[in-house]
Amino acid sequence: MVLTLENTESAIRRGAVLVAKLGVALLLLQAFLIVADGLARWWFSKPIHGLEDISGLMISIIVASLFPAILIGRQNIRVTIFGRFFSPKAAAWLDVFGHFILLAFIIIIAWQFTLYAAETRAQTTLILRLPTAPTMWLTTIILIACAPIQGFVLLTEIMKIAKPQPIRRA
Repeated sequence: MVLTLENTESAIRRGAVLVAKLGVALLLLQAFLIVADGLARWWFSKPIHGLEDISGLMISIIVASLFPAILIGRQNIRVTIFGRFFSPKAAAWLDVFGHFILLAFIIIIAWQFTLYAAETRAQTTLILRLPTAPTMWLTTIILIACAPIQGFVLLTEIMKIAKPQPIRRA
């Protein structure tokens, strides 16, 4: 198999979708637990002990797990109002600038999460005393993986613009 941008993007997309599916499964588990907690409170006047701790640990992983699929699918928010005032090629370069800013933002977020995860090595949740560091490190790993994904997206967008377009004959 020849390594091409399309093959690479397809492989990244498969991995990103798998991570997103795991995140959605975790979200469904969290929703089930919240409904079960509500029913337990209603029927038995007894909540699920420590659900707040478990939900708090799950949410950062859930949110971060969706980022890779959003990035490789180019589903992030774009401001296209300025591009309307320029030529299509200039608008495409403006879009590349947006991808670059997003890459910088992801790097900063991953860096800050790395610092935060290092600080949580001895922290635990309030009720169940579960360690928070594993959750923060997993979230950090996902966010760090987002940087090369967005870098790949940036590279492919630049290559789309730089690739010579065929001349159309009338």
